[in-house]
Amino acid sequence: MDDLTFDLPMIVNGREVLPADRSDNHVLKYETGVTIRIPVMLSADLAEIQAERAALSEQLSRLTTDELTLFLHAAGDQWMTRRAPGRKLADSYAHRITGFSAAMIEADYETIGHFLTQRFHTWDTIAAEFGNERIFDEWIPNQMCLVRAFPRGLVLQYLVGNLPLAGLYSLLRGIITRNINLLKLPSRDLVTVLGMVQTIIATDPDHPIARSLSVAYWPHESEIGDECLATADAVCIWGGGAAVEAVKRKVRANVPVSEFGPRWSASLVDLTACDPDEAALRLVEDVGFYDQEACFNTQRAFVKGDLDLFRSCLRRYFELFAERYPLGSNRDALAHRSATLLEARYLGHDVDGGDDWAIVSLVRDLPDPAFAHPLGRTLILSPVEDFAEALPHLNSQMQTVSVMPSELGHRLRDQIAVAGANRIVDLGWSRMPRQGFTHDGVFGMHPLVRLVMQERSRFEFGKYYPAPSNVAEWQKLYLQGQKWWVDAWWMQMEAQAGEAGAGEAGAEAEAGAEAGTR
Repeated sequence: MDDLTFDLPMIVNGREVLPADRSDNHVLKYETGVTIRIPVMLSADLAEIQAERAALSEQLSRLTTDELTLFLHAAGDQWMTRRAPGRKLADSYAHRITGFSAAMIEADYETIGHFLTQRFHTWDTIAAEFGNERIFDEWIPNQMCLVRAFPRGLVLQYLVGNLPLAGLYSLLRGIITRNINLLKLPSRDLVTVLGMVQTIIATDPDHPIARSLSVAYWPHESEIGDECLATADAVCIWGGGAAVEAVKRKVRANVPVSEFGPRWSASLVDLTACDPDEAALRLVEDVGFYDQEACFNTQRAFVKGDLDLFRSCLRRYFELFAERYPLGSNRDALAHRSATLLEARYLGHDVDGGDDWAIVSLVRDLPDPAFAHPLGRTLILSPVEDFAEALPHLNSQMQTVSVMPSELGHRLRDQIAVAGANRIVDLGWSRMPRQGFTHDGVFGMHPLVRLVMQERSRFEFGKYYPAPSNVAEWQKLYLQGQKWWVDAWWMQMEAQAGEAGAGEAGAEAEAGAEAGTR
């Protein structure tokens, strides 16, 4: 590819700041020959965000879910028809920055577009996570209380670049919860979320959602990052273990953190109970998308049945997958993968592969690989006679276990959950979570809201107390049960009476003395 240099804006409260507007810009260079300039965020930019917080928060908190979904629908329509400059930016440059194929990124962009344009997705997401789709609009009865969700305020989001869809979903979580969002772009993907934010702003620049979005980039350990953390009301962190831990150490007390750190996933496949050809097709889907860099990508498959037949099917589908989605890993990742495969051969494992994929079949007497998984569409196959053999190899760092046939998941779900996995899905569907899913064992929007409650009046008795014949009788019974309250009340009454009596006696004495003088 030819070398390419272009400028990206920073966004502050929905307004663009161009590199030409600043004397200091970040310059990022990529292996693909792309060079990007983007403005350095200053303390003055953060002060501008702070200055508009109160007014924007008030407007966002009054935004109904109906109004919110109508606006997101309009933005999604611009995104899907590719009319907005932001979508054109993402389409043009995301594949050259991330290294993922254009077709793979396009699949993510279509997914998020459907989420936006089909308004029910937002309603269903709210209902799935909070139990009621109107919890942002109304006070919802909850036993003897009423509950309503309110935004935290300013949410600082550290985004990740190895999964374009993740940044888009994270942005939408911040919008759906009516927060002001400051989005820290990842160097791996500077254009996906920026392009979506530009599309949202272009839909209506004066809308409170558009004005509540700020987008910037800064390197690790930058002082502006610490300044932003010092003002955030909630923090959302995506990334590797070291990056997540570094940010968490700087978060203030009472500021909730929504974190999505590194995890791995596996598959369980019973070839004796399903079609090996279909199973191979589905497994390649779970392994191959995002070049195996996503947490839900299968790294290891535990397989019962004819492994030789299964491997021949896998080879065919890996090659077909690579024709449509060529492997886009960088040079360092490819070098690590090559070295790991050499190590696997040295250890006695059977290694098979092409330019864009690899299969490492473990020998029976070596159940655990003695090497770090290199990603890069590398599948480790472990033969099992019974899936109980697989359970000890699952752990608390897992995210997803995909299974085939589905019955396998129903039969083993308790054991899989106890082993540490957070999600069980049909083989081939790991990258497409269904409505109602939990993310790494939690609901992703909960840390971004305050669930405010109002207790019902004590004159509402509910199902837990005997209904009194009248309120006066209930007050009498209640006060009898609260002896300390009654005693305190009588002490107060007696003290007030004593003060009043002393006042009257003093007045009488003063009057008598005055009469005697006369």
